[in-house]
Amino acid sequence: MKILVTGGAGYIGSATAAYLLEAGHEVVVYDSLENGHRAAIPAQAAFVQGDVRDRAALAAAFEHHHPDAVAHFAAYIEAGISMKRPGLYFDNNVGGAMTLLEAMAEQGVRRLVFSSTAGVYASSDAPLVEGHPYAPANVYAETKLMIERMIRWYHEIHGLRYCVLRYFNACGAMLDGA
Repeated sequence: MKILVTGGAGYIGSATAAYLLEAGHEVVVYDSLENGHRAAIPAQAAFVQGDVRDRAALAAAFEHHHPDAVAHFAAYIEAGISMKRPGLYFDNNVGGAMTLLEAMAEQGVRRLVFSSTAGVYASSDAPLVEGHPYAPANVYAETKLMIERMIRWYHEIHGLRYCVLRYFNACGAMLDGA
């Protein structure tokens, strides 16, 4: 299977790209390199430099590479900054996901893995379960919940098959602005 990995030059996206290659898939990394690193992209992966908000660049990547599925990791991730610059996060995270979902629908790509966050859930001392109530505590988590809801509608309307990954800090603490 050929998989387009958005944000594939970031920490989780590049690790996922490497894993997918090891599993025998073809990988196309799509990343703006704004926060990712070219050196993190596995050598066996094709690379397209582009922003997920750029509809023309996404369409060109889909038309050139013909992916069977998308793993979407491209997003701004710093919760603290999201509370200082909410518009930046709504534009990049939600706007970028909207553009990607539209490109997928136009190109007939019906498989998606979405990197979300467990931050969509209400704070709790008890272990979290799927049915736990939603109550994002910051704009970053709110953008992820908004995208999850958009994805559900693309499932209903376009038959999108999807998996949402909700996890906390996969690589440990991060300082705002780091």
